[in-house]
Amino acid sequence: MEHFNAIYRVLEWIFLGYFFVYNSFNLLFLVVAFLDVRRRVIGTGFDDLDVAMASPLTPPLSIVVPAYNEETTIVESVRALMNSRFPRLEIIIVNDGSTDATLAVAKRAFLMKRIDIDYLDQITTAPVRGFYESTSTLPAQVARIVLIDKFNGGRADAINAGINASRCPYFLSIDADSILDDQALLQTFRIMLEDADVVGVGGQVAIVNGCVLRDARVVERRLPRSSLARFQIVEYIRSFTIGRTTFAKFDSLLIISGAFGVFNKEFVKKAGGYLTRHLTSRIVREFGGVTNGTVCEDMELVVRLHRYIREKKLHKRIAYIPHPLCWTEVPETLSSLSKQRNRWERGLIESLRYHRKMLFNRTYGAAGLLGIPYYVLFELLGAPVELLGYLSLPFLFALDHLNYEYVALFFAMSIAYGALLSVASIAISAWPQKTSDTDISGSTLLYFKSARDIFILIFYGILENFGYRQLTLWWRTKGIVDYFRGKRGWDKFERKGFVTQSERIDESVPV
Repeated sequence: MEHFNAIYRVLEWIFLGYFFVYNSFNLLFLVVAFLDVRRRVIGTGFDDLDVAMASPLTPPLSIVVPAYNEETTIVESVRALMNSRFPRLEIIIVNDGSTDATLAVAKRAFLMKRIDIDYLDQITTAPVRGFYESTSTLPAQVARIVLIDKFNGGRADAINAGINASRCPYFLSIDADSILDDQALLQTFRIMLEDADVVGVGGQVAIVNGCVLRDARVVERRLPRSSLARFQIVEYIRSFTIGRTTFAKFDSLLIISGAFGVFNKEFVKKAGGYLTRHLTSRIVREFGGVTNGTVCEDMELVVRLHRYIREKKLHKRIAYIPHPLCWTEVPETLSSLSKQRNRWERGLIESLRYHRKMLFNRTYGAAGLLGIPYYVLFELLGAPVELLGYLSLPFLFALDHLNYEYVALFFAMSIAYGALLSVASIAISAWPQKTSDTDISGSTLLYFKSARDIFILIFYGILENFGYRQLTLWWRTKGIVDYFRGKRGWDKFERKGFVTQSERIDESVPV
């Protein structure tokens, strides 16, 4: 019995130590992010985006829209992109073998005519069936709208096809169910114009659920009715405002969200393009070691870019803007959310396994010494470790070995410390900062302005530690198990679409 007690005590200290180290890292990230966010918010008062809009030095941009069964969102999404505030752009829709009416809806809405286009098949993809170009009248800044119809190869394969068709030096990969903020592209290219070494830029993704849309634009920002969506808002604020801001600060940002990411096209092509099973490039085999594809291509590409930069000894970097640049819809059912988190965890394992050479390797700078280790220890192993910590409590209670002092410390380290970080993340995002003498109320990163909404989010930041967080740990742990059982599917969840969202214009949102 004494041996069992000793084992219990060791496990207790392991769980307490894990929670303490994990949350302390995040507390440090929070301090770093607060200073950087504050500087960036102040800087928005000096951003003359009209200069970037009028400058002949602002390069043209290709917007690649991969679409698989997006008949409910594709037209509204592309119409929103057509009105983007940017001097010169082209829009490339890639129908990735949709089984619904996506192709027909897009062809009809934009008066598409079948043509031949310049298509450089430098990144191998699933076969292309045809090309179409819009014959409708386009806004002055839109040079063309092209539709590529291809056999299904997955989202990454669709983006690769869009890159092959692109005429511009930079491309933006954006999901067909996402909406750009009015200032998103100019803010992004302001960073790239200031620093020629930037080869990729990510930004904060905001949640559109509950917002009022008109003409594919967010005209009123509202909290969603769904508690599940509100929990995700807290998660996104914490992840983007704190985590990604800090990792980018130390040149170790490993993820640019698929909802919004701008890249230097030639640099991505040199690194091999997005990882898919159709790639035949030598560079992919050299840096990824596989050509089986991944269910989290956004992370894999960014990690490979870090590796490419370091191994080729290039002075390039990947940047991040903590401002909300893109709006996207999140799951509002447990089954859909579980599919998403399961896929994210499996994609995380794939990316870390493909690039395991970087772990604790000084050759790869901060990405190898900070970014990769953090994701291995806390994002990958963290889910089963945390879950075991919670499951150990009823087990020890049943065996009458529960140490109540340990219970108090456990909840202090996991629940209270975690809630503190969530609340602090919201506070940082909502912190008003004057950007000019005329900015009386101050500017913030948070896209909800009312005190009522902020207090609701703070409430959910506390509440998420009592059930929601444990659910996500279970889904992530199941994702690990599913990966080792051989599951590789995407598990796309069904979305309501923007049209449905915009019909809520006269509804009130209860607490």
